[in-house]
Amino acid sequence: MQRHTLYAYVDGSDLEDVAAPIEERLVELAVAPGWVTSRPTVVNQKTDVSGSHPDDLPDWDLGIILALPDPGDEPEGWFGDVERVAGYLAKLHSTFAREFIIGIADNVTGVTEDLFFVESDAPDLGRLRSAIGVRGG
Repeated sequence: MQRHTLYAYVDGSDLEDVAAPIEERLVELAVAPGWVTSRPTVVNQKTDVSGSHPDDLPDWDLGIILALPDPGDEPEGWFGDVERVAGYLAKLHSTFAREFIIGIADNVTGVTEDLFFVESDAPDLGRLRSAIGVRGG
């Protein structure tokens, strides 16, 4: 198992009106051919937060996760998978007027870190590359 996973989730928990069409579009992305590292997995899960008020919305993870190669073992073109996800999320942002969060989870420690927000139809891929810590082109 890879140490790190990229996650890309819709920002927010008020997703009732958009969850089904966004999930459908994410499945289309995930099953499309051409992934360099591995095929991503679509996530759609609600979690009730203990201690929340009855009127609070549950945490809702709706998005896609992608196993990242371990540092030093990256295949040629692997970051294209990350750019592909970000570009697709930009299209979804344009269609559904929702922002997306891209981050990395450490599968050993359980620590997650939000690194980048897709909040336009043209995300700054250079900034994404820098946020993830990838050097070069």
